[in-house]
Amino acid sequence: MRGTLTSPSGTLRLAGLTALVTGSSRGIGAAIARRLAADGARLVLHASKDPSRANLVADEIRAQGGSAEVVLGDLSEGERAARVVVEAFACHGALDVLVLNAGGGSSGRIEELSTATIDRVLALNLRATILAAAEFARRSQSAQGRIIFISSGMATHGAPGVSVGAAAKAGSEGFM
Repeated sequence: MRGTLTSPSGTLRLAGLTALVTGSSRGIGAAIARRLAADGARLVLHASKDPSRANLVADEIRAQGGSAEVVLGDLSEGERAARVVVEAFACHGALDVLVLNAGGGSSGRIEELSTATIDRVLALNLRATILAAAEFARRSQSAQGRIIFISSGMATHGAPGVSVGAAAKAGSEGFM
């Protein structure tokens, strides 16, 4: 085993806790997952459809002595956000931390966006947040239970071409 998992202070502050990080196959989500693992949490990584990048992050965490599983699911589809939480819970029989990081969507002029595009952006950035948080609340029995919502500056400062995403993030902030 290469290295050990210790935080900068040298302690494993999250030892024994399990965390699900949505959208953790790259970028901010992957960085959050790595940090939680460094603090001792067991990780459940999430990717929409292709597990390859999430598996690379999981392999990296395992190589450092951590625990990481991967669950898949397009959070914009129906009840999938709740199912991802159920599957993450099943990995370790517990879920203590839910990091709602997944998000994104299409950009463009509002008059050019289709109803399907609008629905997908709202589903991924708003409905998925509500469904995942509700399922976490139903399942988690953790005294340390936490939901961490990653938002965007566009929630309060929309810009041309991202008005639907901005509205969805603002809605999620209102929910949380």
